Amino acid sequence: MKQALPKMQLPSGIFLAPMVRGSELGFRMLARRSGNASLCFSPMLRDYDVISVAANPSKFMKNELKIDGAGRTNSVEETAYLLLHDAHPADTANLVVQLCGSRPSTLAQATTAVLDIYWNKNERSLPFGLDLNLGCPQECAAKDGFGAFLVERNADAALHCVASMRRSIDTYISVTNHFTHTPLLSAKIRLLGSGVDDTVDFVKRLQLAGADYVTIHCRARSDKHNGTADWAAGGKIVDALSSYNLPVILNGGISNFDDCLRVMEHTKCHAVMAATGYLSNHRCFDPNHKSNTDVASLAAEYLDFAEIYPPPSYLYIQKHLRWIFRETLQPENEPSFDKLDYSDWRVKLWSFLVRPYLRSIEQFRLFVALYVQLSGAGTDDRVPASIRHLIGEVTFGMVKRAGLPVR
Repeated sequence: MKQALPKMQLPSGIFLAPMVRGSELGFRMLARRSGNASLCFSPMLRDYDVISVAANPSKFMKNELKIDGAGRTNSVEETAYLLLHDAHPADTANLVVQLCGSRPSTLAQATTAVLDIYWNKNERSLPFGLDLNLGCPQECAAKDGFGAFLVERNADAALHCVASMRRSIDTYISVTNHFTHTPLLSAKIRLLGSGVDDTVDFVKRLQLAGADYVTIHCRARSDKHNGTADWAAGGKIVDALSSYNLPVILNGGISNFDDCLRVMEHTKCHAVMAATGYLSNHRCFDPNHKSNTDVASLAAEYLDFAEIYPPPSYLYIQKHLRWIFRETLQPENEPSFDKLDYSDWRVKLWSFLVRPYLRSIEQFRLFVALYVQLSGAGTDDRVPASIRHLIGEVTFGMVKRAGLPVR
């Protein structure tokens, strides 16, 4: 009988959360270098999309993603890009691929497909682990019965899903002699509406089903991303599970490095996970760089990584820049600010950012240069070199024309 391989060792520290159009390869690499991330999660992938890609990967080898006039993409094509093109051997060592779904058999197939794609298409490197999304509170999850809605509607089915993924991982690893470690399996959940005790009981059942660790978003499904995260409840869960040899990661409301230290100290959790905090300022989680919050510098650094590791579409870049510039261009704490006053350059620039003709790295760099020019920060020594030469004569029209085909 073949001896079971040792499992990967879960790091502590700060994890980059799975984010749709937010935790792509370029941003993961950036979060590791400038954001102190010790583990990074992929964007959520639907199980049946993964299976479709695996059935005919050659169909998706062109790294082109079509976007319609409403800014929509084909989900299978986007999943194909994330699996086949948005991957790098240097990324997989601490990458967790997140899946969603509600059928054990389909998730089992998708798990095997992910491992096979990474092994065969990514220089024989497997991801650090796989994760099942059991916490999504969005309408798409309600409609398709996955995420937090699966747990609420049929907790036993959720456990069967985890167990099926566990079997797929173990089977895949056992049939070859190429591997030295077994990828970890995790589940990301929310606080159950019925209370801390029921959440603890469910986490125990997740462990029995095969989860190696669990991430808990310290809000209930009905809260979505609103309100203050209940870290006290998270601490109670960590304490209740302290004798179960199950690492618990806490998520929700982690906005900076000080939050990380505070939550880990008070709750004794194994690690913390951050999402929008990273999107707003990836440097604020690195104690050596957290004071450098200049938005032009943040945006320019992200664009450098997006150029090296192109995301599936410009929609990813727009999302990142909107998060970086949100507080500056939409200052909610400024009483006199009127978001409908287009005579205010900040309102005009914010609206301009989502124009569908902004698609290239060059255009987005010109956008950042336009921000620096309009804000009067053009003489600041912190202006990044990649945009400094663009400042001075840039206009809205110039940014738009930079995306037009050469005649």
